[in-house]
This record gives sequence, structure tokens and C-alpha cells, in this order.
Amino acid sequence: MIKIKLISVNLPESYLKVLEILVVEGKFPNRSEAIRVGIRDLIRTEYLIEESVKRNLSPNLIQNEIENQIQEII
Repeated sequence: MIKIKLISVNLPESYLKVLEILVVEGKFPNRSEAIRVGIRDLIRTEYLIEESVKRNLSPNLIQNEIENQIQEII
């Protein structure tokens, strides 16, 4: 099971308004989940770019590795 920790984050009001819209439209069950998904995707993207440059590999190969690692965690 994934351990969840509570953190505090300061966001511009405009970000919160958009998060609320995403929740109201049913794209996410709540703001926390929308933020988790956004952070997860940012980490995946940044890691993918960094690893493919460091290892001189195709982004697709790195993406497959990332997906495998995520599945192992879940």
C-alpha cells in the first residue's frame, strides 16, 4: 500500500479555480487527486527526459522502464 503524507502548498488562486473546475466536471474526484496526478506526470516527464539524456537512450525505452517500475510499486 502506498503511504500518503499530508503537505501544505501555496498556489495561486487561479490554479485553485481551475482545479475546482476539473473536479466539478468530474475529471477528478477531488483537488488532492488532481494535484497527485499532475505531480506524478511531472515526475514521469522530467525523469524520462533526464534519463534518456544521461543514458543516451530512446525516450520510449525509458518510458517502458518507468511504467514497469510504477507497476512494481502499485
